[in-house]
Amino acid sequence: MSLYPLPEVAVEEESRLVGLARQGDKAALQALVEPWRRPLFGYIYRMVTQPQDAEDLLQDVLVRVIEGLAQYRGQGRFKSWLFGIATHVCLDHLRRKKRWSADAQLQAERRAEASQDEIEQIGALLAAPDFLFEIREHVAFCFACIGRTLPPDQQAALLLREVLGFSAEEAAALMNVSEPVFRHRLAAARASMIDSFEGLCQLINKTGVCYQCKGLRDFAPQAHRGAELVRIQVAPGVNVTPESLFEARLDIVRRADLENGTSRSLHDRFFRDLTSQQEGS
Repeated sequence: MSLYPLPEVAVEEESRLVGLARQGDKAALQALVEPWRRPLFGYIYRMVTQPQDAEDLLQDVLVRVIEGLAQYRGQGRFKSWLFGIATHVCLDHLRRKKRWSADAQLQAERRAEASQDEIEQIGALLAAPDFLFEIREHVAFCFACIGRTLPPDQQAALLLREVLGFSAEEAAALMNVSEPVFRHRLAAARASMIDSFEGLCQLINKTGVCYQCKGLRDFAPQAHRGAELVRIQVAPGVNVTPESLFEARLDIVRRADLENGTSRSLHDRFFRDLTSQQEGS
């Protein structure tokens, strides 16, 4: 179950709204596009991991949707057409960027710990009246960071299939590749992510070097700490393997409100800092 299941609109109603929107009906255009604004932003935000870039790219996507309605002939569902546009906008953006290192968060943590000013600024965010540190949101943040280590095509395949829930057939079509090619990219992305988390994350491996989620929760004032997550655990009766632990992590990532949650101010800052450090911008 995703935090924001993709809206379901009857084919007939979708066709009616598209027809009216093509004729300049602004109310129909809003009814057609508005339900998708939040899931589109969530996808773009997790792809590009920079809040301002995500806002800008969302606007680019919406402009392309409006301008492209005349060419949309109902080939495939509207959601696939929308996310196809968003995917290619993100891929164009990410192909111009450097990929991140798997230990990017640890590098950033070391830099922050060496600066009293950084520590004070982070402490102020954690103590803000409307802030609550949610470990599950931080797990989703970490997932997005590790995702930036992947080639962009693999990153998109992973998010579309495993987080947003598109079928392999749907995701392959919106990425303009064959289903075997899509499945290969997805398998490669999963294998790379599993390998990174196995050696990095203390929530799945006691020898993991990263326990940032627990450290940040402990650093937050008592009243600003969400529920604790000691370990990532698989479902009862499921064998504990790297793959089943990855599935358990995915379940957290799908449900975590990374884009609008109570920890977003902190994660926005971290994303900006990581972008500057990893991409030199």
